[in-house]
Amino acid sequence: MMKPKLESAYICVENMERAREFYEWFLNRKGIKQADSLYLFNIDGFRLFLFDHKNEDEDVIYGDNCLLSFEVEDARVLKEKLEKRGFKIVFPLKQILDNLVFEFEDTEGNHIEVFSKLLL
Repeated sequence: MMKPKLESAYICVENMERAREFYEWFLNRKGIKQADSLYLFNIDGFRLFLFDHKNEDEDVIYGDNCLLSFEVEDARVLKEKLEKRGFKIVFPLKQILDNLVFEFEDTEGNHIEVFSKLLL
């Protein structure tokens, strides 16, 4: 039996243009329009989609029950960049095991985790 393999994730958005602009900045890569309701970001083979649920007449309940986690070179530096742009930090920068971790709220209200490895 084949083991499940996570290859993609979808983020539901309220405002596609605003979300696309943010994620192009945050991911430092261009999104590719797949359809009126769908943008794709290829992150080293992992597919991250922005999905405009309203355009597809789908109801969505927002919350923080699913958390995307992005590894970066230095979490401190990205945290400062996000704060300068006015993004809310919802989990303070903290060492957890061998990682430096924080969470912020994106343009659509989703909580996003960022971490960098610590050299111990």
